[in-house]
Amino acid sequence: MSDYLGNVFNVTLAKGLNMISVPLAPPKPMTAKSLAGLTGATTVITLDTAKQQFVGWTPSAPDDGFPIEGGKGYIVNVPETRQFAYVGSRWTNQTEDAAAAPSVSVEPIQEAWAFVVSGHLEGKSVFDDYQVIVRNTRTNSVITTSVQGDYFAAATADLTRRSVVQAGDVIEIRVISPGGNVESDTFTSIVTPEDLANAVLSIRLDSIGQPKLTQLLQNFPNPFNPETWIPYQLETSADVTLQIYDTSGDLVRTLDLGFKGQGFYMTRSTAAYWDGRNNLGEQVASGVYFYSLHTPKFSATRKMLILK
Repeated sequence: MSDYLGNVFNVTLAKGLNMISVPLAPPKPMTAKSLAGLTGATTVITLDTAKQQFVGWTPSAPDDGFPIEGGKGYIVNVPETRQFAYVGSRWTNQTEDAAAAPSVSVEPIQEAWAFVVSGHLEGKSVFDDYQVIVRNTRTNSVITTSVQGDYFAAATADLTRRSVVQAGDVIEIRVISPGGNVESDTFTSIVTPEDLANAVLSIRLDSIGQPKLTQLLQNFPNPFNPETWIPYQLETSADVTLQIYDTSGDLVRTLDLGFKGQGFYMTRSTAAYWDGRNNLGEQVASGVYFYSLHTPKFSATRKMLILK
């Protein structure tokens, strides 16, 4: 106890984003959750050096998050200027000397150099091994993160403190199943100054695996030779038929897909497949073709190109 009480390190964090280290080993192992409790942070971000990927934690996470170690830097965001004290002993497992004091930065309210898109998925209780893909439409930067239970946190940062997100940025989010299939419509959210003040965009993704409408999507690849996949999604379960026509309107091929449940059929393992042959098994010629998806309550047509 005397060793711990004999080492105190006072810290002042400025409002907004701060880069800090933990200069003393606490009496109990520290985690992202306990660091957030100590600093009053709305989020904690670290860099996974092995994967070269930022990892975020927010107070809505279902666990305590990643361990806090000596000799490493962490990004924390505090809503107001914060003063506190580290109490502990010297680190014994650090790989380098911990910084003697945190580096502090006050960010303009219209942008941030570190940010987390975090939230929960709805549709079932557990989404382990699912992935969430987050894209900033302005910068076209993409973050992919794994889901724990129903929680995810996609973190990004620029350690040179250049802006990675601005007020008004449109963020697109998609959910991918363990098999690689798209499991959601594309969710969009606009970053507000309030989000920047917390360095967190909190969202809730509902109806995972449950499309809100039936759609026929563009085949891939396109142009193609000789095979292609035709993605679609079903708002409700239905018998599904796909028909392919040439430019004269003559029926080339009928694909009876059978009874399909509500869901997204987007990948090579789930989408409709056409091998470029007609109903007689003959390879069709190069040119433009049309494909139509039919259910008892839906019909749609798109164009594709065979190029040999």
